Amino acid sequence: MFTPTVYVIDDDEGSRKSIECLFNVHGIHTATFESAVAFLETKVQPVGCIVTDLKMPNMNGLELLEKLRDAGWKLPAIIITAFGEVSSCVGALKAGAVDYFEKPVPPETLIARVKECLIASEKKYESLLAQQIAEKKIKSLTNKETEVLELLVRGLSMKTIAADFGTSFQAVSRHRQRILEKLGVEGDVNMVRWVLDHRRAVAAG
Repeated sequence: MFTPTVYVIDDDEGSRKSIECLFNVHGIHTATFESAVAFLETKVQPVGCIVTDLKMPNMNGLELLEKLRDAGWKLPAIIITAFGEVSSCVGALKAGAVDYFEKPVPPETLIARVKECLIASEKKYESLLAQQIAEKKIKSLTNKETEVLELLVRGLSMKTIAADFGTSFQAVSRHRQRILEKLGVEGDVNMVRWVLDHRRAVAAG
């Protein structure tokens, strides 16, 4: 099991400890880092949130987010800074930050936003797990079952599919039954809904 974690990255020790204390008081598990480089060297949990300072030596918060984005990271990130500028705010949001705050951030505002990020991260992770399970089920189908499934999803009747394949209705019916069993659904309507829901989830990323 994993623990949803907020990763706080700030080269200012006082600021870093202050944020850590705030999160701990609210029961939020926190891991702190004095630099973006140190953070990149750690193993992160699949559910969490990043709270990073903007101005840091070697690699600033914006550069960190760009690096994480290019690497395909999915954790939501919040930028905080004592030097708020429109250009840096725009850059942070383009790099994938979900929010941008100027210091000092009202505690209740930061806590509320972090909790929203943790909930969103957990939902995204659960969706990813569901997609992976669905993919395993689809891959368990034989080539013929995959063909039959596709035609059923397109709305063709088993009689029509049998005629197209040059086989019997009973043979197509057996394929359909095995498809339902492998996907873990009951009935054609639920089967079609299951497939379409999976495809929408994959397309949404």
